[in-house]
Amino acid sequence: MENFIEAELQPTDDCGICTELFSNTHLPVALKCRHIFGHQCLLRWLRGGRGNNNTCPFCRDTIYKDHSSDTVPFEAASIWNALGAQDPERLNALLVGIWQSLQSLRERHASRKYNVKELLDGCIFPSLVTTADGQHGPFEDCYSLIAVSYASLGYPDTSQGLAIPLIRLTRLMDQAWFSIPHHLATLPRTNALFWNANACIGLQCDAIDWEFLNEACALENKRYFPLLHLYTVIVSQIVAHHPQAQQWPELKHEKMNLVVSRCCKAIGGTWKGNPSNDLKDRLLVVFEELRRHQLDMRRLSLRGSAGEEHIVKGLWQMAGWGVKRDM
Repeated sequence: MENFIEAELQPTDDCGICTELFSNTHLPVALKCRHIFGHQCLLRWLRGGRGNNNTCPFCRDTIYKDHSSDTVPFEAASIWNALGAQDPERLNALLVGIWQSLQSLRERHASRKYNVKELLDGCIFPSLVTTADGQHGPFEDCYSLIAVSYASLGYPDTSQGLAIPLIRLTRLMDQAWFSIPHHLATLPRTNALFWNANACIGLQCDAIDWEFLNEACALENKRYFPLLHLYTVIVSQIVAHHPQAQQWPELKHEKMNLVVSRCCKAIGGTWKGNPSNDLKDRLLVVFEELRRHQLDMRRLSLRGSAGEEHIVKGLWQMAGWGVKRDM
Protein backbone atom coordinates (compact mmCIF):
# COMPACT_ATOMS: atom_id res chain seq x y z
CA MET A 1 0.00 0.00 0.00
CA GLU A 2 2.78 2.39 0.89
CA ASN A 3 4.38 1.82 -2.53
CA PHE A 4 1.03 2.58 -4.22
CA ILE A 5 0.58 5.76 -2.20
CA GLU A 6 4.10 6.88 -3.02
CA ALA A 7 3.83 6.11 -6.76
CA GLU A 8 0.20 6.81 -7.63
CA LEU A 9 -1.25 9.27 -5.14
CA GLN A 10 1.07 12.20 -5.59
CA PRO A 11 -0.73 15.57 -5.77
CA THR A 12 -0.88 17.33 -9.15
CA ASP A 13 0.05 20.98 -8.84
CA ASP A 14 0.58 22.02 -12.44
CA CYS A 15 -0.91 21.55 -15.90
CA GLY A 16 0.62 18.89 -18.10
CA ILE A 17 0.07 21.07 -21.18
CA CYS A 18 1.33 24.51 -20.17
CA THR A 19 3.24 23.41 -17.01
CA GLU A 20 1.78 26.40 -15.09
CA LEU A 21 0.46 25.96 -11.56
CA PHE A 22 -3.28 25.59 -11.07
CA SER A 23 -5.13 28.57 -9.54
CA ASN A 24 -8.54 30.20 -9.31
CA THR A 25 -8.11 31.33 -12.91
CA HIS A 26 -6.38 28.11 -14.08
CA LEU A 27 -8.77 25.42 -12.90
CA PRO A 28 -7.87 21.72 -13.22
CA VAL A 29 -10.05 19.15 -14.99
CA ALA A 30 -9.61 15.34 -15.03
CA LEU A 31 -10.12 13.16 -18.09
CA LYS A 32 -11.52 9.63 -17.88
CA CYS A 33 -7.94 8.34 -18.11
CA ARG A 34 -7.33 10.27 -14.81
CA HIS A 35 -4.81 12.70 -16.26
CA ILE A 36 -5.36 16.31 -15.14
CA PHE A 37 -4.90 19.46 -17.20
CA GLY A 38 -5.91 23.08 -17.04
CA HIS A 39 -9.46 23.64 -18.31
CA GLN A 40 -8.55 26.40 -20.78
CA CYS A 41 -5.44 24.53 -21.93
CA LEU A 42 -7.50 21.43 -22.67
CA LEU A 43 -10.05 23.51 -24.62
CA ARG A 44 -7.26 24.94 -26.76
CA TRP A 45 -5.91 21.41 -27.25
CA LEU A 46 -9.29 20.07 -28.39
CA ARG A 47 -10.13 22.99 -30.66
CA GLY A 48 -6.69 23.51 -32.07
CA GLY A 49 -7.13 20.99 -34.88
CA ARG A 50 -3.46 20.00 -34.91
CA GLY A 51 -2.79 16.30 -35.30
CA ASN A 52 -4.55 13.74 -33.13
CA ASN A 53 -6.18 16.28 -30.79
CA ASN A 54 -9.04 13.94 -29.82
CA THR A 55 -6.75 12.07 -27.41
CA CYS A 56 -5.21 12.74 -24.02
CA PRO A 57 -2.03 14.81 -24.49
CA PHE A 58 -0.25 12.44 -22.11
CA CYS A 59 -1.41 8.85 -22.75
CA ARG A 60 -3.33 9.26 -26.08
CA ASP A 61 -6.51 7.70 -24.70
CA THR A 62 -9.56 8.80 -26.75
CA ILE A 63 -11.27 11.77 -25.13
CA TYR A 64 -14.64 11.64 -26.93
CA LYS A 65 -16.27 9.75 -29.81
CA ASP A 66 -16.28 11.67 -33.05
CA HIS A 67 -19.73 10.97 -34.53
CA SER A 68 -18.99 13.12 -37.56
CA SER A 69 -17.12 10.16 -39.09
CA ASP A 70 -20.38 8.14 -38.96
CA THR A 71 -22.18 10.57 -41.26
CA VAL A 72 -22.46 9.37 -44.86
CA PRO A 73 -21.83 12.13 -47.41
CA PHE A 74 -25.01 12.78 -49.40
CA GLU A 75 -23.73 11.55 -52.76
CA ALA A 76 -24.26 8.37 -54.79
CA ALA A 77 -20.99 6.48 -54.24
CA SER A 78 -20.91 7.02 -50.46
CA ILE A 79 -24.55 6.07 -49.98
CA TRP A 80 -24.14 2.97 -52.18
CA ASN A 81 -21.08 1.87 -50.17
CA ALA A 82 -23.00 2.47 -46.94
CA LEU A 83 -25.88 0.33 -48.23
CA GLY A 84 -23.52 -2.53 -48.98
CA ALA A 85 -22.10 -2.30 -45.46
CA GLN A 86 -25.51 -2.69 -43.81
CA ASP A 87 -26.46 -5.68 -41.72
CA PRO A 88 -27.26 -8.68 -44.00
CA GLU A 89 -30.72 -8.93 -42.44
CA ARG A 90 -31.61 -5.40 -43.54
CA LEU A 91 -30.29 -6.00 -47.07
CA ASN A 92 -32.33 -9.18 -47.18
CA ALA A 93 -35.41 -7.22 -46.07
CA LEU A 94 -34.81 -4.77 -48.93
CA LEU A 95 -34.62 -7.55 -51.53
CA VAL A 96 -37.60 -9.41 -50.10
CA GLY A 97 -39.54 -6.17 -50.50
CA ILE A 98 -38.41 -5.90 -54.12
CA TRP A 99 -39.46 -9.52 -54.82
CA GLN A 100 -42.91 -8.83 -53.37
CA SER A 101 -43.29 -5.58 -55.28
CA LEU A 102 -42.17 -7.28 -58.48
CA GLN A 103 -44.96 -9.82 -58.09
CA SER A 104 -47.55 -7.03 -57.91
CA LEU A 105 -45.94 -5.26 -60.85
CA ARG A 106 -45.95 -8.42 -62.95
CA GLU A 107 -49.64 -8.95 -62.25
CA ARG A 108 -50.38 -5.49 -63.64
CA HIS A 109 -48.01 -5.71 -66.62
CA ALA A 110 -48.16 -8.99 -68.48
CA SER A 111 -45.65 -7.72 -71.04
CA ARG A 112 -42.97 -7.32 -68.31
CA LYS A 113 -41.74 -4.20 -70.10
CA TYR A 114 -41.34 -1.81 -67.19
CA ASN A 115 -40.03 1.70 -67.54
CA VAL A 116 -37.75 3.31 -64.98
CA LYS A 117 -40.55 5.22 -63.25
CA GLU A 118 -42.60 2.04 -62.80
CA LEU A 119 -39.66 0.22 -61.25
CA LEU A 120 -38.86 3.14 -58.95
CA ASP A 121 -42.42 3.87 -57.83
CA GLY A 122 -43.59 0.25 -57.83
CA CYS A 123 -40.58 -1.62 -56.41
CA ILE A 124 -37.57 0.36 -55.29
CA PHE A 125 -39.07 3.31 -53.42
CA PRO A 126 -41.56 1.24 -51.36
CA SER A 127 -38.84 -1.28 -50.44
CA LEU A 128 -36.38 1.44 -49.40
CA VAL A 129 -39.00 3.21 -47.27
CA THR A 130 -40.14 -0.02 -45.60
CA THR A 131 -36.56 -1.10 -44.86
CA ALA A 132 -35.64 2.35 -43.51
CA ASP A 133 -38.60 2.08 -41.11
CA GLY A 134 -38.43 5.76 -40.26
CA GLN A 135 -34.78 5.62 -39.18
CA HIS A 136 -32.24 8.00 -40.64
CA GLY A 137 -29.51 6.13 -42.50
CA PRO A 138 -28.43 4.84 -45.93
CA PHE A 139 -31.85 3.46 -46.91
CA GLU A 140 -33.58 6.77 -46.23
CA ASP A 141 -30.71 8.71 -47.85
CA CYS A 142 -30.88 6.47 -50.92
CA TYR A 143 -34.61 7.07 -51.31
CA SER A 144 -34.26 10.83 -50.79
CA LEU A 145 -31.40 11.28 -53.26
CA ILE A 146 -33.04 9.26 -56.05
CA ALA A 147 -36.50 10.77 -55.49
CA VAL A 148 -35.22 14.35 -55.54
CA SER A 149 -32.92 13.88 -58.54
CA TYR A 150 -35.55 12.08 -60.63
CA ALA A 151 -38.24 14.61 -59.81
CA SER A 152 -35.92 17.43 -60.83
CA LEU A 153 -35.17 15.68 -64.14
CA GLY A 154 -38.83 14.97 -64.91
CA TYR A 155 -38.56 11.17 -64.55
CA PRO A 156 -36.53 10.28 -67.65
CA ASP A 157 -36.77 6.65 -68.80
CA THR A 158 -33.05 6.15 -68.28
CA SER A 159 -31.20 5.21 -65.11
CA GLN A 160 -29.40 8.08 -63.43
CA GLY A 161 -26.90 8.18 -60.57
CA LEU A 162 -27.72 6.03 -57.57
CA ALA A 163 -30.77 4.58 -59.35
CA ILE A 164 -28.49 2.77 -61.84
CA PRO A 165 -27.47 -0.19 -59.62
CA LEU A 166 -30.92 -0.52 -58.04
CA ILE A 167 -32.74 -0.53 -61.39
CA ARG A 168 -30.19 -3.07 -62.66
CA LEU A 169 -30.70 -5.23 -59.56
CA THR A 170 -34.49 -5.16 -59.94
CA ARG A 171 -34.31 -6.13 -63.61
CA LEU A 172 -31.89 -8.95 -62.77
CA MET A 173 -34.30 -10.28 -60.17
CA ASP A 174 -37.18 -10.03 -62.65
CA GLN A 175 -35.21 -11.95 -65.29
CA ALA A 176 -34.56 -14.75 -62.79
CA TRP A 177 -38.20 -14.87 -61.68
CA PHE A 178 -39.13 -18.20 -63.32
CA SER A 179 -35.78 -19.85 -62.54
CA ILE A 180 -35.53 -19.15 -58.80
CA PRO A 181 -38.27 -20.91 -56.78
CA HIS A 182 -40.24 -18.48 -54.64
CA HIS A 183 -39.21 -20.14 -51.37
CA LEU A 184 -35.55 -19.49 -52.24
CA ALA A 185 -36.25 -15.83 -53.02
CA THR A 186 -36.98 -15.18 -49.33
CA LEU A 187 -33.75 -16.73 -48.03
CA PRO A 188 -30.98 -14.34 -46.91
CA ARG A 189 -28.28 -16.37 -48.66
CA THR A 190 -30.13 -16.21 -52.00
CA ASN A 191 -30.68 -12.49 -51.73
CA ALA A 192 -27.04 -12.00 -50.72
CA LEU A 193 -26.12 -13.69 -54.01
CA PHE A 194 -28.25 -11.24 -55.97
CA TRP A 195 -26.90 -8.24 -54.07
CA ASN A 196 -23.24 -9.25 -54.48
CA ALA A 197 -23.66 -10.22 -58.13
CA ASN A 198 -25.12 -6.81 -58.89
CA ALA A 199 -22.72 -4.88 -56.64
CA CYS A 200 -19.59 -6.27 -58.32
CA ILE A 201 -20.59 -4.45 -61.53
CA GLY A 202 -20.34 -1.01 -59.92
CA LEU A 203 -22.32 2.19 -60.25
CA GLN A 204 -21.86 3.18 -63.89
CA CYS A 205 -23.15 0.27 -66.03
CA ASP A 206 -26.90 0.57 -66.51
CA ALA A 207 -27.28 -3.10 -67.55
CA ILE A 208 -25.53 -6.42 -67.20
CA ASP A 209 -23.16 -7.12 -70.06
CA TRP A 210 -22.34 -10.63 -71.26
CA GLU A 211 -18.70 -9.52 -71.33
CA PHE A 212 -18.71 -9.75 -67.53
CA LEU A 213 -19.53 -13.47 -67.67
CA ASN A 214 -17.32 -14.05 -70.71
CA GLU A 215 -14.46 -12.83 -68.54
CA ALA A 216 -15.58 -14.45 -65.29
CA CYS A 217 -15.96 -17.97 -66.69
CA ALA A 218 -12.22 -18.13 -67.43
CA LEU A 219 -11.52 -17.61 -63.70
CA GLU A 220 -8.51 -15.42 -64.46
CA ASN A 221 -9.59 -12.77 -61.93
CA LYS A 222 -12.25 -12.47 -59.25
CA ARG A 223 -13.93 -9.14 -59.98
CA TYR A 224 -17.06 -10.64 -61.60
CA PHE A 225 -17.03 -13.98 -59.78
CA PRO A 226 -20.12 -13.05 -57.65
CA LEU A 227 -22.07 -12.65 -60.92
CA LEU A 228 -20.77 -16.01 -62.16
CA HIS A 229 -21.78 -17.60 -58.85
CA LEU A 230 -25.34 -16.31 -59.12
CA TYR A 231 -25.53 -17.32 -62.78
CA THR A 232 -24.40 -20.86 -61.91
CA VAL A 233 -27.05 -21.09 -59.17
CA ILE A 234 -29.69 -20.02 -61.70
CA VAL A 235 -28.46 -22.70 -64.14
CA SER A 236 -28.61 -25.24 -61.33
CA GLN A 237 -32.22 -24.27 -60.57
CA ILE A 238 -33.11 -24.60 -64.27
CA VAL A 239 -31.70 -28.14 -64.21
CA ALA A 240 -33.68 -28.93 -61.06
CA HIS A 241 -37.05 -27.48 -62.02
CA HIS A 242 -37.42 -26.94 -65.75
CA PRO A 243 -38.99 -29.96 -67.55
CA GLN A 244 -37.20 -29.21 -70.83
CA ALA A 245 -33.83 -29.38 -69.06
CA GLN A 246 -34.65 -32.89 -67.84
CA GLN A 247 -35.48 -34.16 -71.37
CA TRP A 248 -31.86 -34.35 -72.47
CA PRO A 249 -31.26 -34.82 -76.24
CA GLU A 250 -28.62 -37.11 -77.70
CA LEU A 251 -26.92 -34.88 -80.28
CA LYS A 252 -24.42 -32.27 -79.11
CA HIS A 253 -25.83 -29.42 -81.20
CA GLU A 254 -29.31 -30.13 -79.81
CA LYS A 255 -27.89 -30.03 -76.29
CA MET A 256 -26.20 -26.74 -77.05
CA ASN A 257 -29.41 -25.29 -78.48
CA LEU A 258 -31.32 -26.26 -75.35
CA VAL A 259 -28.68 -24.80 -73.02
CA VAL A 260 -28.43 -21.53 -74.96
CA SER A 261 -32.21 -21.25 -75.08
CA ARG A 262 -32.73 -21.81 -71.34
CA CYS A 263 -29.55 -20.27 -69.89
CA CYS A 264 -28.67 -17.46 -72.31
CA LYS A 265 -31.87 -16.28 -73.98
CA ALA A 266 -34.40 -16.86 -71.21
CA ILE A 267 -32.15 -15.38 -68.50
CA GLY A 268 -29.84 -12.95 -70.29
CA GLY A 269 -31.83 -12.17 -73.40
CA THR A 270 -31.98 -8.46 -72.49
CA TRP A 271 -28.35 -8.17 -71.36
CA LYS A 272 -25.88 -6.22 -73.43
CA GLY A 273 -23.63 -8.02 -75.88
CA ASN A 274 -23.61 -11.77 -76.43
CA PRO A 275 -22.19 -14.83 -74.73
CA SER A 276 -18.90 -15.83 -76.32
CA ASN A 277 -18.50 -19.23 -77.98
CA ASP A 278 -16.02 -20.11 -75.22
CA LEU A 279 -18.62 -19.31 -72.55
CA LYS A 280 -21.27 -21.40 -74.33
CA ASP A 281 -18.88 -24.35 -74.67
CA ARG A 282 -18.01 -24.19 -70.98
CA LEU A 283 -21.66 -23.67 -70.05
CA LEU A 284 -22.63 -26.89 -71.82
CA VAL A 285 -20.08 -28.82 -69.73
CA VAL A 286 -21.29 -27.16 -66.51
CA PHE A 287 -24.92 -27.90 -67.42
CA GLU A 288 -24.19 -31.57 -68.09
CA GLU A 289 -22.24 -31.89 -64.83
CA LEU A 290 -25.09 -30.32 -62.87
CA ARG A 291 -27.54 -32.72 -64.53
CA ARG A 292 -25.35 -35.66 -63.55
CA HIS A 293 -25.13 -34.54 -59.92
CA GLN A 294 -28.70 -33.39 -59.44
CA LEU A 295 -30.73 -35.77 -61.60
CA ASP A 296 -28.63 -38.93 -61.78
CA MET A 297 -26.96 -38.79 -58.35
CA ARG A 298 -29.91 -37.06 -56.61
CA ARG A 299 -27.79 -34.36 -55.00
CA LEU A 300 -29.10 -30.96 -53.95
CA SER A 301 -29.07 -28.07 -56.39
CA LEU A 302 -26.86 -25.04 -55.79
CA ARG A 303 -28.55 -22.37 -53.69
CA GLY A 304 -25.91 -20.09 -52.21
CA SER A 305 -24.93 -22.23 -49.24
CA ALA A 306 -21.75 -21.60 -47.27
CA GLY A 307 -18.66 -22.87 -49.09
CA GLU A 308 -20.48 -23.15 -52.39
CA GLU A 309 -18.00 -20.81 -54.08
CA HIS A 310 -15.49 -23.66 -54.24
CA ILE A 311 -18.01 -25.89 -56.02
CA VAL A 312 -18.79 -23.16 -58.55
CA LYS A 313 -15.12 -22.52 -59.18
CA GLY A 314 -14.50 -26.25 -59.58
CA LEU A 315 -17.33 -26.62 -62.10
CA TRP A 316 -16.00 -23.87 -64.35
CA GLN A 317 -12.40 -25.04 -64.01
CA MET A 318 -13.46 -28.52 -65.06
CA ALA A 319 -15.45 -27.01 -67.93
CA GLY A 320 -12.34 -25.19 -69.12
CA TRP A 321 -10.35 -28.42 -69.11
CA GLY A 322 -13.12 -30.18 -71.02
CA VAL A 323 -13.24 -27.47 -73.70
CA LYS A 324 -9.43 -27.57 -74.15
CA ARG A 325 -9.51 -31.37 -74.41
CA ASP A 326 -12.09 -31.21 -77.20
CA MET A 327 -10.14 -28.64 -79.20
